[in-house]
Amino acid sequence: MRELPVTILGFGGMGRARAAAYANTTKYYGDCPIQPVQAQAFVLPHEAEGAKKLGWEPNLDLMDAIKNAKSEYIDICLPDSLHHSAALAAIEAKKHVFCEKPLAISLDEAREMTEAAEACPGLLNSVNFIYRRVPANGYARQLVQENAFGKLLEARSFYNQAWGGMGNGGSWRFDAKAGGGTLADLGSHMIDMLYYVTGMRPTEVCATQVTHVKERNFNVVKEDGSSARELLPVKVDDGTRVIYNLPNGGIGQLECTRNAWGAENSQGYDLYFENGAISWRYDDVNYLMVYEPGLKGRGWRRVLCNQGFAPYCHFGGGHMDGYRDFLTSQCYENMRAIEGMDPVCPIATFRDAYEVERTSVAINISHKEHRWVSLDEIK
Repeated sequence: MRELPVTILGFGGMGRARAAAYANTTKYYGDCPIQPVQAQAFVLPHEAEGAKKLGWEPNLDLMDAIKNAKSEYIDICLPDSLHHSAALAAIEAKKHVFCEKPLAISLDEAREMTEAAEACPGLLNSVNFIYRRVPANGYARQLVQENAFGKLLEARSFYNQAWGGMGNGGSWRFDAKAGGGTLADLGSHMIDMLYYVTGMRPTEVCATQVTHVKERNFNVVKEDGSSARELLPVKVDDGTRVIYNLPNGGIGQLECTRNAWGAENSQGYDLYFENGAISWRYDDVNYLMVYEPGLKGRGWRRVLCNQGFAPYCHFGGGHMDGYRDFLTSQCYENMRAIEGMDPVCPIATFRDAYEVERTSVAINISHKEHRWVSLDEIK
């Protein structure tokens, strides 16, 4: 087993979570072909001590952290607006890249990143659409590939959280120059999940969006380097609703919001086929609900998927998997991809994330222009 030195860019909540995942990758997976090892972490000054305690050498210079010879693999856990420059610098330095979603804050940036990555076929390009690592979603994908229930007729998906209300300040996630709003943050997962499970993307979308909180207190850095809170307009969505057509003649709908009281991280989907249905909820993450009309009693079956369908490591039947396990499985898949091994379940590439961005752009245009938008319009 060879070692691969890793640099994490950003040591907030996601950076720390990924740091823990790399430490566990070969502990979970004895067949992992590569041992990811701690190299550096690009940090803000207040994060340096925490990174050091976890064994990561802190670096306050972003471009030096990317380009220096101390690592071969760059993990981007930065605000969305920094993904583009960081990924291009890493690819130019001939380093493997794992990027937090969404890939970028514009379609042009996503396209440039994708083309640069695909011009270097020996390098990993992977995006953290983490719910691909949930065994229940892998089982759902398998059922669709086996054509267990026939044609997909209708789809419904949602991703709702509760933290975007009036009392919350203007973090970068509410700044159109830094992030992409609720659709980019939450809806992107469900756009990718539709493709991962069903193999289909929307062909045409019709959407409406809303910004409930029109102004927020943002931290503004002044010319002299000082900063202050200023009440500024919000130019991203708090909530989005979409209906769409599928290439097989089916239809679907998507909802996402940060204003759903009581929905801390509530997401899921329902897929209705000619001869059955499947349903998944993150609140019951280890189970897939399966409806088969031919069964006696014609009821839903609640299938424990980390036992009945377990492509990833778990610690015995009935011991449930969670978010930290999914992150570790993603790191494992990245190591397999670098080594040229077939995936257990496919990773999301930059190309996949670019296609998610195309759909998001179509949704935004539909809202602004009050019309159906064909994905053929979005290049």
